[in-house]
Amino acid sequence: MDLNKFLSELQSLSPEKQIEGLKALREAATPEQKQLLKHAAENTGNSWFKSALLEITNSGKHVSDIELSQPHGTGDVFDIEAVKSDAISDSIGQMLHELEPIIGSIRVFAEKDIVNFFQSKTCGELEKLNGVLETFESWRRVEQNQPSKEVNIYEEIVKEVDRISQKSQVGIHIDIPKDLVFVLPPSLLRIIISNALRNAVESSNQPTVREKQSIMITGNCNDKFMWFTIIDDGLGLQSKTEVLLKSRHTTKAGNRGLGLAIVDKAVRSMGGNWTLTNSKPYGAEFYFEIPVRE
Repeated sequence: MDLNKFLSELQSLSPEKQIEGLKALREAATPEQKQLLKHAAENTGNSWFKSALLEITNSGKHVSDIELSQPHGTGDVFDIEAVKSDAISDSIGQMLHELEPIIGSIRVFAEKDIVNFFQSKTCGELEKLNGVLETFESWRRVEQNQPSKEVNIYEEIVKEVDRISQKSQVGIHIDIPKDLVFVLPPSLLRIIISNALRNAVESSNQPTVREKQSIMITGNCNDKFMWFTIIDDGLGLQSKTEVLLKSRHTTKAGNRGLGLAIVDKAVRSMGGNWTLTNSKPYGAEFYFEIPVRE
């Protein structure tokens, strides 16, 4: 087997196919091939692929040869989800690295060339594009292994409320102890709050014949978990949560459907659970809980 050719072909495949090939390679690699893999790992620029190759060099099993199209072995050698997350994170990071300066340049030129730029449709479209980049950055973060630390929940919520309140046509009321502290990854908490709060604001901003009430944010902590909820008085859900999580289904028409999937990944990565249901008499209720760490 030409190992260099195999690795080159492998890196051109999708993450799922790469994982299958790496599993097969781990089962098939000879001691001599493992030495070559160690050298290949040191020269690859892909962090998750490097880690996977180094893991193979430390494995004990080997057979005489391997075919890329027919991977051998059925054991769960790798943490498949962890490897897939690394691959997705690397891919999104590369995409953002390429797109952000281009979009920044477009905005600079547009501000110079367009009269009343900030009132123009071009400005609005660029804001939407920045929103898409923020969504992908959130997606990249939830795919990474985020460190945990003590976080003041109230302070983090206030930051997100201050950031989005100018876009809300209704008030946002916070009812959470100011000294509520919990151990979790702060970046994941911000992603969850930001997505849930943005959904509540966008839903509450939709026109209705009735006067809508404030968005309510409340939560606390007990000896088992920290819980948190956002309740709005908007239009409510048009479908069940499991339907909304599927591709091209969102809580609102025109959205891209990634927000809920990112929230789901963030909450579950902390061992928590969440729900999104219609509230009474109107609106929707987002709820999540994160277990206390031992």
